[in-house]
Amino acid sequence: MPNVLIVDDEPGIRQSLKGVLEDEGLKSALAESGEACLEILRDRSFDVVLLDVWLPGIDGLETLGKIRELEDAPEVIMISGHGTIETAVRATKLGAYDFLEKPLSVDRTLILVKNAIAAKRLREENRDLKKQLIPRSVIVGDSIPMKALRQQIQIMAPTNGRVLIFGESGTGKELVAQAIHARSLRKDEMFVEVNCAAIPEDLIESELFGHRKGSFPAATTDKEGTFQRAHGGSLFLDEIGDMSLKTQSKVLRTLDEQRFTPVGGDESITVDVRVIASTNKDLEEEISRGNFREDLFYAAAARAQGGYCQAGALFFEGVLGHLRPPPARNHRRRHRDSDALFLAGQCSRTAQRDGTHRDHESHHHPV
Repeated sequence: MPNVLIVDDEPGIRQSLKGVLEDEGLKSALAESGEACLEILRDRSFDVVLLDVWLPGIDGLETLGKIRELEDAPEVIMISGHGTIETAVRATKLGAYDFLEKPLSVDRTLILVKNAIAAKRLREENRDLKKQLIPRSVIVGDSIPMKALRQQIQIMAPTNGRVLIFGESGTGKELVAQAIHARSLRKDEMFVEVNCAAIPEDLIESELFGHRKGSFPAATTDKEGTFQRAHGGSLFLDEIGDMSLKTQSKVLRTLDEQRFTPVGGDESITVDVRVIASTNKDLEEEISRGNFREDLFYAAAARAQGGYCQAGALFFEGVLGHLRPPPARNHRRRHRDSDALFLAGQCSRTAQRDGTHRDHESHHHPV
């Protein structure tokens, strides 16, 4: 059963809120000060804290800051009888879930508490899923190519740059992407995957950028796209070579400008996303055939600190982040047990292009 901690220096408000919450089947505890609140939270876990701004001793905002430092912090809804926009903004910056003004509306209070409980549960589920992801992102094996690949991932992962992974189907491109995310500065945020080859062309833009209700016959509600869902984390565009030129153009613009407009929308959305892409196609050949944009090819592999890989070694002088796992048929019999996925860290020869390309690439910044 969800637990709610009510923190207010007025006994009448504490008891009233306790009664309202218990009528909805929610357990509650009471505290009359910020100090008492923090002491209770050290011993017990709560889903939500209803926290008054004006408290004796440590005020609500200072208490909020200390709550957010806890390892498994609850969602905090601030309460104030003298609320101002400035106070609400400060509370939001400190991590408050929302803000309630006195006199309290019972309906609004219950809605916010239930939404905050759902947000806390979602955060916990996300954390658990990330824990499950870590074992999947472990690349094992003692072969030289495996060691080289792990070394390259170790170098690329902590940067905020984009990475383009080449390899035939079954060579473990998704595993490499997960390993990069799990070792990155964004490891505590979302890892969102999109299989570009599995989504029909007329739906891929909606999947990536979302849509507004009524923008096309099947759009009965607003939809959040994967770029927005991955905000703050990593977006894995699997089989990027299967995108149409129209979608490629919009993806390129999003990478360059760090914002996009949902299908049928009129307002742009700013995002902070690290893009990791993969393909089983020879993109240079696709470029020569007019099937893939050359500028997207370089934008998809622009690295924050520069550098390109060739034959398993990293040289910090270009701006490409390429990984190329070879096909599994290159296995040696003696590596079959330890190298279930044979992944070599060989980077694209295209990194050796002339300085004109490098000058062009240096203008791209990772989303």
